[in-house]
Amino acid sequence: MDPAWSAAAYDRTLLRAALDEGDRCWDAEANLLRVEAPYNPIHTHIKGGLAHPTRNSLHYALLLLERDGEGDAERAHAVILRIAALQDRSPENPTYGIWGYYAEEPAAEMDPADWNWADFLGIALLLVHARHGDRLPAGVRHELGESLRHAAASIVRRNVHMTYTNVAVMGTFVTLAAGRLLDDEELFAYGKDRMVRLARAIDGTGSFTEFNSPSYWGVVLQTLTLIREHVDDAEVLELNERLHDRLWQHFLARWHPPTRQLSGPMARCYSNDLGVPPFLAKAVRGELGAPVPSPVRGEMSTGLDACVDYRMPDWALPRLRELAGEHEHRELFTGGPAPETGTTWLDPVTTLGSVNHQDTWLQRRPLFGHWVRPDGSAGHLHVHLVKDDGAEDFDFASGVLSTVQSGPHVAWLTGFACPAGDRHHHLDMITPGDRFRARSLRLVVDLIGAPPLAEASTIDGGVALDLGTARLDFRLAGGSFGGRAPTARLVPRADGVRIEVVLFESAAPAELDWAELGDTFAAGTLSLVPSGTGRGAPPVPDPEVEVSGDRAELRWTTPRGHRLTVSGGRSAVAREEHAALHSATLDGAAPPSPRLSDALLVR
Repeated sequence: MDPAWSAAAYDRTLLRAALDEGDRCWDAEANLLRVEAPYNPIHTHIKGGLAHPTRNSLHYALLLLERDGEGDAERAHAVILRIAALQDRSPENPTYGIWGYYAEEPAAEMDPADWNWADFLGIALLLVHARHGDRLPAGVRHELGESLRHAAASIVRRNVHMTYTNVAVMGTFVTLAAGRLLDDEELFAYGKDRMVRLARAIDGTGSFTEFNSPSYWGVVLQTLTLIREHVDDAEVLELNERLHDRLWQHFLARWHPPTRQLSGPMARCYSNDLGVPPFLAKAVRGELGAPVPSPVRGEMSTGLDACVDYRMPDWALPRLRELAGEHEHRELFTGGPAPETGTTWLDPVTTLGSVNHQDTWLQRRPLFGHWVRPDGSAGHLHVHLVKDDGAEDFDFASGVLSTVQSGPHVAWLTGFACPAGDRHHHLDMITPGDRFRARSLRLVVDLIGAPPLAEASTIDGGVALDLGTARLDFRLAGGSFGGRAPTARLVPRADGVRIEVVLFESAAPAELDWAELGDTFAAGTLSLVPSGTGRGAPPVPDPEVEVSGDRAELRWTTPRGHRLTVSGGRSAVAREEHAALHSATLDGAAPPSPRLSDALLVR
């Protein structure tokens, strides 16, 4: 690791950056931060304008206590008391124990409320107590304890399913640590049992339901670290260490040292460029550098990382530093009647990952990768389904993407589900009989960092794009949408190039009804390979699409000679039916679906 690395110096830098932003946003009359509310299509009715956030304000209070300058403690105490007053403490209410996002909007007025706020704010309250509880005035300490009591009760009442990985882990820490703090043996026992249930849920497949999610991997890493630091129980700590190791094993399976990026697929993701977030910089002790993210809209979370002692296991360092030769990694993520399996290819220049079957909510990365650009930076490949409703483009959550992958080559088929979400995968449903507004529906391949394109052009069947050090081969093999064949085109982007498969497009927004459209699918192939790969090799046969019964199927022989087939629903049907119609083969057999680890966490 970097011999010049100083965790203490980095923590001071994180604190200073976060507190500079917090001081700038401080509202002394409200005893909270005041920020420009970011647009959020779900949960809150506050879509912009100035508002007072609860979570960020509580994080600010913790960081004030960390700085401990003149007047900081008094300001922090005022925030804690205000946050306590904003909590719903009425057990008869559905929103008992939680907070709204903003002081201006109580949880009961949200649509719907976000019960995760009991977990997120509970962690911040526990950190305040663990690091500064002995210096809090009696009244503030009492209100902090009461807030924790109600938040923990909300977490127990909700009893979230253990497949909701990041929230399952957060609530486990809150109930364990709050049980100790409040001298509540029943609550602590619940936390211990919950931790075992979480580990058993992971043991079901050996991996994580919220698989390979950069942000939520960080949340889980933070929470497991806090359990190590703040929960004194031998059985808990022994299981926690095994969970911590499994989390790193999961991360490193798709870590691509040449680009210093996490490859796909991803269950949930907020940014195509991982960068070096503070939790990762600290965990690897400066091995990847330690940039300080620019504060965003009063956000305090990077400062919170200064309060957590992240550590990477010693065995992980060689895998972080160097790619162990080109290879393919397959991993079973979820079981059940419709298992999710990921495939990731990694070589010295490119990495490409896919999941066999997934919806197209904006946080998904079902087909995603990177390449090393000529200047050494990373380019990003992002496949997503875009809807233009006449006002703006956004990721359309009603899509379904099915894939089968061998090496750097993927056969894909995209369709649509109903009932399914519009912007969110379950909060704004389009149900049978509903008409929905669209000007266009496009499957998009964004190549961020690709050499600039002079002008848009039509793609006749397929295209090979020179990415400088790599090549993207893309082919639209067939499909149908309302009786019309989809088309493809190249479109310049300010930061790269876009390939668009146009399933539907109209000069003016149209009202569509799935039941009237008939077939609604497209299929094709995609390869991401280092430049020069396959030079002089015989031409690869074109992929073929066949429609039969209620399915569409694509068949393709890759440049490496592997035979791929992927099939799925040809029309808009329920997600469960799409999952049942999905199938894939690799060289005539079901693709492998191995566990990440055969070792059980619960022993």
